[in-house]
Amino acid sequence: MDSRPVVSFCATNLNTMDRLPSSLASIERVGEGLSLPFEVVVADGPSDDGARALLETRARANPRFHVVTHGERNRGYGRRRAFEASRGTTIVPFDTSLVYEPLYGGLIAGYVSLGTDRMLFSEVCALSRRSIEAVGGWRDLIGGEDIDLYSRVIREYGVIAWPTAASGSQSARLGSVARQMRYVGGSRSHRLRRVYAVQRDQMIGCNFRVRDLMLFNSGKPVSTRIALWMFFGICAIGERFRGIPPIRAEKNNYLIFREALLRSLQAEDYRKIPWAGPPPRLLLTDDEIRYLSRASLLWSEMGTEVERYVGRKE
Repeated sequence: MDSRPVVSFCATNLNTMDRLPSSLASIERVGEGLSLPFEVVVADGPSDDGARALLETRARANPRFHVVTHGERNRGYGRRRAFEASRGTTIVPFDTSLVYEPLYGGLIAGYVSLGTDRMLFSEVCALSRRSIEAVGGWRDLIGGEDIDLYSRVIREYGVIAWPTAASGSQSARLGSVARQMRYVGGSRSHRLRRVYAVQRDQMIGCNFRVRDLMLFNSGKPVSTRIALWMFFGICAIGERFRGIPPIRAEKNNYLIFREALLRSLQAEDYRKIPWAGPPPRLLLTDDEIRYLSRASLLWSEMGTEVERYVGRKE
């Protein structure tokens, strides 16, 4: 009998001991709801808070749990290492600092039953191994690494959107700066360099220009926007020397991603998935809503129809 997993839950981890046990337990519950063979693969960077020991202990006790150890403080690198160590035909990236609702097991199982290469977008996303390999996989970015990949998959294969706005998911996600501070310690200068590097890589992964980021921050006070303009300008200069070029397209990757989700919701693609889940509801921040209302022609064309599918994050 072939014991090869159908679904691989893949994550990168570094110093998340305060949330790691509950996150892993929640992913196990999601996996058990699949009624399909699954595995959990975690690529752990140089954790020094006990997380690596916990992961290795779990791997010894559970044959469907695997740990890849490395020394890089790089989320894109960790994503790639976990993916390369996985065996499933469906890949489900997850974040070891989040706790997931068990209901997503049914959603992922329904998605698998379609046998599609279109990406599934929800609080737990899913992609076919074939689509990831076809577009080149995760790149070694420390910020924007997921949207960098997802936008490529969406352009090539499309997306089925079924966000649920379940508690403990979109609205409870850690802020990007808070999450990235797990990856660096030491002096204030070290931390500032990390913030710079994350923003630089987000500009690469999202194919952002300074004007895009300024439009995102148009609701902030003038003094803040002046400081941000200078900071984003420095990051844009650093982007040129990064060695990982942005993948240019007619629009930035954030717009490609969000507009594809809106089109999928408008077309009710989610009805193709055999799952009796809650109605789709995409949670966005005020900054995101403000940006899309000004930058997206699709958003303006949908008018009040957008309100059927989009809510504000608390």
